[in-house]
Amino acid sequence: MFHDNNSVKSICILRLSSIGDITHMIPIINTLRNQSPKLNITWIINKTEYELVKNMRDINFIITDKSDLIGSLGKILALRKKMAFDILLHMQVSLRSNIYSLFIKSNRKIGFSNNYSRNLHSLFQHETIECEERMHVLDVFFCFLKKISIQEKLLDWSVNYTTEKTLSQLDRKRYAVFNPFTSNRKMNYREWDIGNYKSIAEYLNKRYSVDTIIVGGGSEYEKKMSKDLGKKDYIHNIVGKTNLQNLCKLLEDCELYIGPDSGTLHIASMLGKSVIGLYATSNPNRTGPYNNMSFVINKYPEALKKYKNKSELDAKWGERVRNKDAMALIKIEEVKQKIDEILV
Repeated sequence: MFHDNNSVKSICILRLSSIGDITHMIPIINTLRNQSPKLNITWIINKTEYELVKNMRDINFIITDKSDLIGSLGKILALRKKMAFDILLHMQVSLRSNIYSLFIKSNRKIGFSNNYSRNLHSLFQHETIECEERMHVLDVFFCFLKKISIQEKLLDWSVNYTTEKTLSQLDRKRYAVFNPFTSNRKMNYREWDIGNYKSIAEYLNKRYSVDTIIVGGGSEYEKKMSKDLGKKDYIHNIVGKTNLQNLCKLLEDCELYIGPDSGTLHIASMLGKSVIGLYATSNPNRTGPYNNMSFVINKYPEALKKYKNKSELDAKWGERVRNKDAMALIKIEEVKQKIDEILV
């Protein structure tokens, strides 16, 4: 049980998105459950991200829809009539979550400290976490548990996903998984040139007899770009054909994963896979694959220097390099070297 918190019977967690951050939430939930098996846990989460964690047991999910603010608020108001919580952990920094938090009844509302806060987040809390500067996102999340006197840090990503695989014909083949794509936000610039993946897939096939599966969302952009990988019998393009549950199974059975900072990368990391993370525009020490940083290719310091004339110490924590050429700092030979380290 919680130290000095034996009276705590219910906790509401407000973390809506994104997929990568939701993977970081899984150890938080499992630590809470390990500390207090009878604790009533309610988790407010977006419907897309819910698909990853929907099989976690003994959690009351309130599923919101970012395209339907009014309908989502209706669910929050229904929750307000039904339940008052001992603690709200407000673990999302967004205007939408601020609005939701106003209508959640709780004796204690705990949010991010000022150094990790924006969008007026601090105005909607009773208390804030105490956190060091320059921490990985997951370690910041664990600061919420420290605030309620839980010192344990259980790195348990158990999530009970389906065992259905998407490509049954690959049952006897070794394969790698690539997701070349990231969110389509303006000036994102996290994507490596699609032609580079084609070269890497060829290398995996010729050197190690490893096939490649290309995954991604269902956007027209992703479908169009993935066609540029060509039609090779060792490249299996299933962009837009997976859900988060069978994606987990696909990743569980792969030899390795390659891609930029994305939700798929963090799912591969939570499953304990060898992850070659491609980082130049964001800092992997903040958002890298927590379980396996040893194969990350980190060009962030070089990109900071080249495009912003800054060192890492000069840059704000979480500062992005928004330059379309930054990812080109990652060379094909560097990725091949990481593959050799994993597969030889």
